[in-house]
Amino acid sequence: MNVYNDGKWGSYRYLPLGTCTSIAVWHAHINIMTRGDLSSFRWIEGNLDPQSLQLESGEVLSHIYYSSLNFKDVMTATARLPLELDRHLNLHYIGVEFSGRDQEGQRVMGIVNSGALATVVCVDKTFLWDVPDHWTLEDAATVPLVYATAYYALEMIGQMKEGDTVLIHSGTGGVGQAAINICLHAGCAVYTTVGTKEKRDFIKKQYPQLTDCNIGNSRDTSFEQLIMTETNGRGVDLVLNSLSEEKLQASIRCLAPRGRFLEIGKFDLIGNNTIGMEVFLKGVSFHGVMLDAVFVGSYEMKKTLHDVVAQGISAGVVQPLPRTVFPHSKVEQAFRYMTTGKHIGKVLVQIRQEEDNKVVVPVPRLMKAYPQYFCNPSYSYIIAGGLGGFGLELAGWLVLRGARKLVLSSRSGVKTGYQSFLMRIWRSYGATVIISLANITTKSGVRALLSEANRLAQVDAIFNLAMVLRDAVLENQTEADFVTSAGPKALATCHLDELSRQMCPHLRHFVVFSSLSCGRGYAGQTNYGMNNSVMERICEARVRDGLPGLAVQWGAVGDVGLLAEVQEKQQGIGGTLP
Repeated sequence: MNVYNDGKWGSYRYLPLGTCTSIAVWHAHINIMTRGDLSSFRWIEGNLDPQSLQLESGEVLSHIYYSSLNFKDVMTATARLPLELDRHLNLHYIGVEFSGRDQEGQRVMGIVNSGALATVVCVDKTFLWDVPDHWTLEDAATVPLVYATAYYALEMIGQMKEGDTVLIHSGTGGVGQAAINICLHAGCAVYTTVGTKEKRDFIKKQYPQLTDCNIGNSRDTSFEQLIMTETNGRGVDLVLNSLSEEKLQASIRCLAPRGRFLEIGKFDLIGNNTIGMEVFLKGVSFHGVMLDAVFVGSYEMKKTLHDVVAQGISAGVVQPLPRTVFPHSKVEQAFRYMTTGKHIGKVLVQIRQEEDNKVVVPVPRLMKAYPQYFCNPSYSYIIAGGLGGFGLELAGWLVLRGARKLVLSSRSGVKTGYQSFLMRIWRSYGATVIISLANITTKSGVRALLSEANRLAQVDAIFNLAMVLRDAVLENQTEADFVTSAGPKALATCHLDELSRQMCPHLRHFVVFSSLSCGRGYAGQTNYGMNNSVMERICEARVRDGLPGLAVQWGAVGDVGLLAEVQEKQQGIGGTLP
């Protein structure tokens, strides 16, 4: 018992950190915490806030009722698809297709580049379609992505015309059925492949125009012989392919002279697999169909695709597909079912129940989700010691979390090319970065720092990472060493605490980076440990006063920061046991 606090004696102890508690949030999305482990799906708090939501020009907010799974989602979840930028946040946004209601209560369906397996989503209105009155929202969720993909591949890229012969692989899949509908309506001769007798029977029942002579096996290359026999050796004008490896090679050989090969699968493209050049002697063309490209394409391309799908809906070509529906609590089971390849049509996740009325302003759907930290792009964030190794990492993390106004305090300013490089990266995200040379060991310097940040925007968070080491065994320590070490730690935190109470009335976070030298002690770091302890006591006082205050005791950090910089030789730094 060596700590006297609030009239009681006690001691400080390290306790295990409890598991994260889920909270009810307006915007939640599905995230896979460990890629390749389907049991690690979790609902995670999203970054959309109804109080501060700012839509981009041409964007619409949609409340999601049903989200549809597709093979891009499966490949992302099973670690077979390379990650995008969000890997830095350990966020793997899943879902590109949905149905729901807009803010006026109109029923809509649409596609986004990612993040549709969620409660709400911001969507470009050129990728949004009204739901016909005779469809349910469950019907609508089976439509937009598969028909957009099929129209984009067959008409916009493949230039399909009446009388063409078309081979459509995986005919019972979502894109397969959409493509068959489109081709039959356009007056094309259709051949398709399936993997089981059940799926063959489904095709013949769903499309009476197709007989066994039009249906091949997708599990081997025997479809090549079928195609060449039925076309008298000519081949087909278009192949819509989702098969891989030797089945892809066989599909290429099925092309007629001047045929067009439309590759919608990603396996061979990601694997950089090769094809023989001899086939191009027939004047054929090979197209990698990436619907992702449309999202960053011209407005004219987006509008063309939107109009083609809308015309298909009006003409009755676009029809809802068979589907299997899972509740939002069984996302793992939905993915496992889809990976078996047994499904016919689409696999949907239901987020909420559809109302009876056609037009209903949706009540917010609160979802239990794990909380996440996000920054407000309209506020400013102060990092004392922001140009050190640890500070640069924190600044980058804040930018990825949404911060767009940073004030980095540093004694020496920008001195290295790496610091300049990172600031260019952050500014490419639209962030404003100010370097403050104010002396935070003085009250006037901290006042200048906070004034600088307030001129930029209201301060949302303050982080103190600054430090100076004056290590020596106790008998060799001097008063000057203690004073120098106290400056960026104890004194700066004291000034930040006092002045932020006056100058930052809406402060959401006050965070100091402490050290295990305070909690456990390291030889030669008595002064450093003491000053970290002062910071922790300041945070305790802030919490007692109802203000934000958090101290994090870090162990040795080997990748970046002072320890990594001062070591001239190769080093290995181990972790710290609890």
